[in-house]
Amino acid sequence: MKKTLWKSFATFAVLVGIIMLWPMTTSFAAPDLHVSVKTGLDQKTKEGKGAPIVFTVENKGTAFTGDLIVNTAEGQSGGLGQSISLAVGEGERQTVTMIVDSFQDPAMYGYPVKKNIFFYENGWRSGEEIKHSGTQLITSATLPEQTLFIAGLADNIDRLSSFKDLNLKGQEGTQLLNLTKQDQPPLPAEKGGWDAVDIIAVDGFSIADLSQKQQEAVLEWVQAGGTLLIGGSQNVSAEAGNFSSLLPLDMKESKEFKPSLFNDKFKDSVPGFKAELLPEGNILLQHEDTILAATRRVGSGMVLQTSFSIGSESFRTSTGVKAFWTDLLNKSGQELNQRTTPMYYTPPTQDLLFTVGETNEIFPSFRVFTPLLFGIIIVYIILVIPILYFLLRKKDKREHAWWIIPVIAVVVSFAIFAYGGKDRLGNSQLQHSAVYLIAPDNSLSGYFAESLLTDKSGEFAFSIQKPTTVTTNSTMNPIFGSTIPAHENAVLEKGATEEVLTFRNLGFWNVASIFGQTELEAVGSFDTNLKLEDKQLTGTITNNFPFSVNDVSILSGSKTIELGSIRAGETLTVKKEVKATALGARNSSQYGYMNPVANNHEDLIKMRKEGLSNFSSIHMNDSLKPTLSATADTQIMELSLKDRKAENSPLTMLLQPIDIVAKLKGTITVDDDLMEMQLISSSGNPAEELDKVSKEYIFSEKEYSQTWQLPKDFTEEVGNWTKLQLFGADVNWYDVSLLNTKTGSYESLEGKSSLTVEPASDYVSKDGKVTIKLNFTNSPMGDSVHPPELRLTGEVAK
Repeated sequence: MKKTLWKSFATFAVLVGIIMLWPMTTSFAAPDLHVSVKTGLDQKTKEGKGAPIVFTVENKGTAFTGDLIVNTAEGQSGGLGQSISLAVGEGERQTVTMIVDSFQDPAMYGYPVKKNIFFYENGWRSGEEIKHSGTQLITSATLPEQTLFIAGLADNIDRLSSFKDLNLKGQEGTQLLNLTKQDQPPLPAEKGGWDAVDIIAVDGFSIADLSQKQQEAVLEWVQAGGTLLIGGSQNVSAEAGNFSSLLPLDMKESKEFKPSLFNDKFKDSVPGFKAELLPEGNILLQHEDTILAATRRVGSGMVLQTSFSIGSESFRTSTGVKAFWTDLLNKSGQELNQRTTPMYYTPPTQDLLFTVGETNEIFPSFRVFTPLLFGIIIVYIILVIPILYFLLRKKDKREHAWWIIPVIAVVVSFAIFAYGGKDRLGNSQLQHSAVYLIAPDNSLSGYFAESLLTDKSGEFAFSIQKPTTVTTNSTMNPIFGSTIPAHENAVLEKGATEEVLTFRNLGFWNVASIFGQTELEAVGSFDTNLKLEDKQLTGTITNNFPFSVNDVSILSGSKTIELGSIRAGETLTVKKEVKATALGARNSSQYGYMNPVANNHEDLIKMRKEGLSNFSSIHMNDSLKPTLSATADTQIMELSLKDRKAENSPLTMLLQPIDIVAKLKGTITVDDDLMEMQLISSSGNPAEELDKVSKEYIFSEKEYSQTWQLPKDFTEEVGNWTKLQLFGADVNWYDVSLLNTKTGSYESLEGKSSLTVEPASDYVSKDGKVTIKLNFTNSPMGDSVHPPELRLTGEVAK
């Protein structure tokens, strides 16, 4: 008997021990992940730009299969969690790279973010978070968007030392990135990894040795607006890889270049090659028969090739090399029609949330016909109080009021709810607003906003084409400004051909938006044949898009010349009176029709158009030509709500810089919006543009040269400049003097803010330049100052 009891007690003790030790056993049988991170290119990132993040994950526990998620931010209210699948076996170490669309300092807006790296075993949808050791919060040496990033690809980075400390127009400092040192992670194989780079400089490096995906990523980056700079080399065609067919120059035999070909500060000859211009190349710098540099447009960007070795000691150590690069790269920037960036500049994807997003999130169904609802309430009050009272009193049934009044209240409430929500029941609603710039090769690049009004709660997933950068914003469930991590609101998964963005746990009648930048292959363009003569704009515009366009207009300066609509494949004949002798680049506009209350559907569409127009005038306005603008009620990019029904309201704006031939006659006037202007200090630093609209600048030095460049048509056809006028000069801040091109000396102009010189031919150079010197008598001390604005009047040569 005792033995039986003892056995029962022992069995019970063993079971209790197993139960007590089981959690400890399972805790030991779990992944044990340690993470280290390298961020950006050469450990540097640029505010609001894409960046590669390289994770080294070491697992000292059991095998891990699941997702790695990184929370990214965009401005104050945008952001998401970006996910990649990961499998790390027991005792293994893996290195994985994630390309994020936008990198931002997590603490930039003061939010207490302590962690933005998460691991979920078995996936983020159903799995559990696994804690890890090592890096919890990704940080980087993040620099302002205006910083010039030059990515160096060379066998020795010292060969590219001449690019350090350049001061280019519109840039704030230069960073030379060493991408070929031994401890550097592999070069990005996606375009987004190069997003922060402005120029890739190649010397003594074979692009052909990169993988095919890496070469394609660089090519996509160039097509999106980047500059690939390739120095002179005997085997450049073989080394250029997939850029071999895109080079502007054909290298021949080697030769020595005289130092005088570069500038007067060069003392030693520079090794190079005799070069011949290829058919689609454009000479950028030439002395007599010696070509020093040429370009070739590739999409919105270019390949810039020199005929000399940019890494040779005699070139890179010359005291004149920085001045040479500054002049050459500013010229290449002008060829890309790059304008200066305002001092207080907001990146496009952040500005998109406000200029386009606020109106895109206003749905027509939000508006309820107030008089009708007010009438229902009045009828309800009249029905319930006097009529019901007298009716029940007459029938002596007043005791039934206790149930009749609540029933009537419920019925009326349901009727009001059904009327107010009739457009929001049954289907989700989408509003798609996008604006695209048409490149010379008919490809499109632009920005979009996709807003969702939910008809039920739950998960909503979008399929998005590549290449596209994406961020999100939810007005009902704020991603930032709360304790909720971004990935609990939205998760982005990048595939080979598409991206899937999933909003999680959206509420009933919630509003959430996707914002981003995208690129499309050749879709169409406008063929134009226009001329301006005697203030009459005439010619034709042909719509080569497979859909009709509306609101066709020409934007020049502050003018909007409305022309009408054009069906797909048809041609519009233009005959319009214009109060101008020539048309040029459009101005940047302030936010205009941004009233958040729309009286009707037409007002809402107008608000969305104004939002796209205002946004594009600031962030898509680099061309010095007039712009053809049109809208379409068509969605071009592939973006759709998965596995749910939705009603869509698409709006697309198309922009194309165009040539308009100006036939000049008699007396003509050239205003400042037809000319390109530069403000450079005596030490070579550009003034900082504070605001494109008010045209105010920050001046930090005592003396500046203001140079105005006339369009080519005026320099060739105007024989006599009769009047030069300067408007808006802040004469309390600076003295104004004007360069006499005949004497080569500056002549002081004294008087009021409006200064006039007659006649003016002596002050306009043969190549169409007017140079003004501003000598500051008072230190601006960081105050904004308005430089003079120029107007020229002249007579066209007969």
